[in-house]
Amino acid sequence: MKFCEVCNSRLKIKQFKENGKTVLRYYCPRCNKVYEPMVLSSLEGKKEENKPIKVLSEKESKIDTMPTIEIECPKCGNNRAYWWLLQTRSGDEPPTQFYRCTKCGHTWRMYT
Repeated sequence: MKFCEVCNSRLKIKQFKENGKTVLRYYCPRCNKVYEPMVLSSLEGKKEENKPIKVLSEKESKIDTMPTIEIECPKCGNNRAYWWLLQTRSGDEPPTQFYRCTKCGHTWRMYT
Protein backbone atom coordinates (compact mmCIF):
# COMPACT_ATOMS: atom_id res chain seq x y z
CA MET A 1 0.00 0.00 0.00
CA LYS A 2 1.40 3.40 -0.95
CA PHE A 3 0.52 6.86 0.30
CA CYS A 4 0.67 10.29 -1.30
CA GLU A 5 3.75 12.26 -0.33
CA VAL A 6 1.72 15.51 -0.53
CA CYS A 7 -1.50 14.78 1.41
CA ASN A 8 -0.90 11.26 2.86
CA SER A 9 -3.99 9.80 1.17
CA ARG A 10 -3.88 6.21 0.01
CA LEU A 11 -2.82 6.02 -3.64
CA LYS A 12 -4.85 4.23 -6.28
CA ILE A 13 -3.70 2.68 -9.54
CA LYS A 14 -4.98 4.04 -12.82
CA GLN A 15 -4.30 3.29 -16.49
CA PHE A 16 -2.94 6.14 -18.59
CA LYS A 17 -2.45 6.28 -22.38
CA GLU A 18 1.00 7.60 -23.29
CA ASN A 19 2.49 7.51 -26.79
CA GLY A 20 -0.04 4.89 -27.86
CA LYS A 21 0.84 2.61 -24.92
CA THR A 22 -1.07 1.89 -21.75
CA VAL A 23 0.89 2.44 -18.55
CA LEU A 24 -0.08 1.96 -14.93
CA ARG A 25 0.61 4.81 -12.54
CA TYR A 26 -0.15 5.53 -8.92
CA TYR A 27 -2.31 8.61 -8.48
CA CYS A 28 -3.84 10.43 -5.55
CA PRO A 29 -7.64 10.80 -5.73
CA ARG A 30 -7.53 13.75 -3.29
CA CYS A 31 -4.83 16.05 -4.71
CA ASN A 32 -4.58 14.43 -8.19
CA LYS A 33 -0.80 14.00 -8.03
CA VAL A 34 0.36 11.38 -10.55
CA TYR A 35 3.49 9.33 -9.88
CA GLU A 36 6.05 7.65 -12.16
CA PRO A 37 4.89 4.58 -14.13
CA MET A 38 4.87 1.30 -12.27
CA VAL A 39 7.50 -1.20 -13.32
CA LEU A 40 6.05 -4.67 -13.60
CA SER A 41 8.35 -7.63 -13.73
CA SER A 42 7.71 -10.03 -16.55
CA LEU A 43 8.26 -13.76 -16.62
CA GLU A 44 8.04 -13.81 -20.38
CA GLY A 45 11.00 -15.57 -21.93
CA LYS A 46 12.08 -17.21 -18.69
CA LYS A 47 11.62 -20.94 -18.62
CA GLU A 48 12.43 -23.33 -15.87
CA GLU A 49 14.84 -25.99 -16.84
CA ASN A 50 13.35 -29.49 -16.77
CA LYS A 51 14.76 -31.25 -13.77
CA PRO A 52 15.01 -35.04 -13.73
CA ILE A 53 12.49 -36.91 -11.62
CA LYS A 54 13.79 -39.53 -9.22
CA VAL A 55 11.60 -42.59 -8.80
CA LEU A 56 11.87 -43.87 -5.24
CA SER A 57 11.97 -47.54 -4.39
CA GLU A 58 9.39 -48.88 -1.94
CA LYS A 59 12.02 -48.88 0.82
CA GLU A 60 13.05 -45.27 0.10
CA SER A 61 9.44 -44.07 -0.01
CA LYS A 62 8.83 -45.38 3.52
CA ILE A 63 11.50 -43.12 5.01
CA ASP A 64 9.62 -40.80 7.35
CA THR A 65 10.81 -37.55 8.80
CA MET A 66 8.08 -37.21 11.42
CA PRO A 67 9.10 -37.11 15.09
CA THR A 68 8.80 -40.34 17.07
CA ILE A 69 7.93 -41.05 20.68
CA GLU A 70 8.10 -44.06 22.97
CA ILE A 71 4.49 -45.18 23.42
CA GLU A 72 2.88 -48.62 23.20
CA CYS A 73 0.76 -49.38 20.15
CA PRO A 74 -2.64 -50.70 21.30
CA LYS A 75 -2.79 -53.01 18.27
CA CYS A 76 0.62 -54.72 18.06
CA GLY A 77 2.43 -53.71 21.27
CA ASN A 78 5.32 -51.99 19.46
CA ASN A 79 6.84 -49.26 21.65
CA ARG A 80 7.58 -46.54 19.05
CA ALA A 81 5.17 -44.30 17.11
CA TYR A 82 5.21 -41.19 14.96
CA TRP A 83 3.24 -38.31 16.47
CA TRP A 84 1.70 -35.00 15.39
CA LEU A 85 -0.72 -32.40 16.76
CA LEU A 86 -3.89 -31.23 15.06
CA GLN A 87 -6.50 -28.69 16.20
CA THR A 88 -9.68 -30.77 15.80
CA ARG A 89 -11.93 -28.82 18.15
CA SER A 90 -12.54 -25.13 18.80
CA GLY A 91 -9.58 -22.81 19.27
CA ASP A 92 -9.97 -22.58 23.04
CA GLU A 93 -9.60 -26.37 23.40
CA PRO A 94 -6.20 -28.07 23.44
CA PRO A 95 -5.04 -29.79 20.22
CA THR A 96 -5.49 -33.52 19.65
CA GLN A 97 -2.33 -35.64 19.62
CA PHE A 98 -2.21 -38.35 16.94
CA TYR A 99 0.08 -41.39 16.89
CA ARG A 100 0.97 -43.86 14.12
CA CYS A 101 2.80 -47.08 14.95
CA THR A 102 6.19 -47.39 13.22
CA LYS A 103 5.69 -51.15 12.88
CA CYS A 104 2.07 -51.85 11.88
CA GLY A 105 0.89 -48.35 10.83
CA HIS A 106 -2.06 -48.31 13.25
CA THR A 107 -3.18 -44.73 13.96
CA TRP A 108 -4.85 -43.58 17.15
CA ARG A 109 -5.42 -40.32 18.99
CA MET A 110 -5.30 -38.92 22.49
CA TYR A 111 -7.22 -35.89 23.64
CA THR A 112 -5.17 -33.76 26.02
